[in-house]
Amino acid sequence: MDMNKLRTEALKRVMGDLNQADFADLYDLNASYISQILSGHRSFGERAASNMEKKIGLDSGALSRPILTGTDGGGGGVVVANLSRIKARKGDIDIPQYDVRASMGAGQVLPSDYIDTIRRITVSSEFLLEQGVSYTKSGNLAVVTGFGESMNKTFSNGDPLIIDQGVTSVVTDGVYLFTLSGSLFVKRLQRLPSGIRVISDNDSFTPFDVAASDPDNLIIHARVLLAWRSQRL
Repeated sequence: MDMNKLRTEALKRVMGDLNQADFADLYDLNASYISQILSGHRSFGERAASNMEKKIGLDSGALSRPILTGTDGGGGGVVVANLSRIKARKGDIDIPQYDVRASMGAGQVLPSDYIDTIRRITVSSEFLLEQGVSYTKSGNLAVVTGFGESMNKTFSNGDPLIIDQGVTSVVTDGVYLFTLSGSLFVKRLQRLPSGIRVISDNDSFTPFDVAASDPDNLIIHARVLLAWRSQRL
């Protein structure tokens, strides 16, 4: 069996739809080196394969096995790289999951239907600019799961929401993630001379006001910048 050919084919499976330049950029590899291996102009020996496996998060020897398996131990003839090690490319923003439970603190109440749907996303800063999204700084961005039916004209239960944790007060009318009387909400907040009006975009829910004399009852965790609408097809 030609081990060089086997390892090269395994590497192609790992790359999937990525081109050589993008694959090299994701794992801090030399694009010319990858090109030489794939074209057969450079030997892909055991030591080189071992170094590649470490770089892209594969089990030791994964590129040299005649029967290729996924990292989860299942069959199917596929070698899968450890995507958790991929870094954001130039111009991308890596947005982590917002830790709702930690941010709310002890004794706070999460909605019963709150289930994390997407825990991390990477978006292009150019895309956010095209959407007219402005934020305090990229490090303040996080993704949280929308919940409930009160905002279903704007987003649905389970939709990922991009939030800005750098906004901790109602500086302008908009949609916010906040705690009120110990419970978590995502609703539209409107500034009033007498306080804050809490508005649900679903007309079935009646707006109500929070008095300016009771500001400690309302804790702003973040402003919601963008909803990623999901739709069954």
